[in-house]
Amino acid sequence: MRVVYRGQVFESELIDAARRKGFDLVVARDEQELLQELPGADALWITPTYYLPAVPQAVKAERGRLKWIGLTSAGYDVLLRAGVPPGVTMTYAVTVHGPAVAEHAIALLLGLLRQLPRAILAQVNADWNSPAMMNSLRSLEDLTVAIVGFGSIGGSVAERLRPLAKRIVGVSRAGNPDPRANEMFSSARLHDALAQSDVVILTVSFSEETRHLIDAAALAAMPANALLVNVSRGPVVDGAALHHALAAGHLAGAGLDVTDPEPLPATDPLWHMPGVIITPHISTFGSRATGRRLAEQFERNVERFARGEELEGTIVLPTL
Repeated sequence: MRVVYRGQVFESELIDAARRKGFDLVVARDEQELLQELPGADALWITPTYYLPAVPQAVKAERGRLKWIGLTSAGYDVLLRAGVPPGVTMTYAVTVHGPAVAEHAIALLLGLLRQLPRAILAQVNADWNSPAMMNSLRSLEDLTVAIVGFGSIGGSVAERLRPLAKRIVGVSRAGNPDPRANEMFSSARLHDALAQSDVVILTVSFSEETRHLIDAAALAAMPANALLVNVSRGPVVDGAALHHALAAGHLAGAGLDVTDPEPLPATDPLWHMPGVIITPHISTFGSRATGRRLAEQFERNVERFARGEELEGTIVLPTL
């Protein structure tokens, strides 16, 4: 079996997996190498950043033996833009990224609650003024947190927040009960969940169905002084509505690892809004365990592929 890999991280873990399983792994360093190596490959493992329209077009034109494209990410919205070659199975990293993304979401949340941006600015200015900050601090033990999107990542957030938060409510498509949440809501009752939540964390997958899921009406449904944390995809939130809710003071703050567009333009007022923390779409990085889980999923799928079985994390999308 021959696999071409084009990615940013996890290379060493995937090379180790190739050695253990005895398949040929070729690392493509740029787009030209990627397109050169695709003919004759059985599988392509790729970071979504590099999954450009040229990839499915090349696969379609070659009509070769490539039958599997495995994304290293939990999100697969890139496929909606670039397309899926006919006859090729697409997979994504199902239960790989939850812990690291959950940690990042909680870091953003705690930074907002404990006024860390304000404290860092005061530190830069050597300004010790605790009375100015004391009245604006908040604690999770007083707050209800809504997690919108209760899959692998949302569940990981809930597991870590459960000992800290006063109450956790979850939102999923069906709203089935989950022991990690005090109450679950179906997506049809999103606004009911938002209305009772001091904090809203977005971990929902992105599609046209969830584009601007958090719009002006959803933000208005949240209590005054609520906080929003987004570690899913930028377009899940209506940017204009978010700007307005923050500028009007309805939202107390936002922690954003993703924006729309990305990168966020230097002229965007979000950069300078008080109560906003922005990180450059890095929530999944920093964990070696993430790389190990990714390699283990690919190893399992190599075995399934060889046996002609359904692959773990298979994505069903319309073909080109």
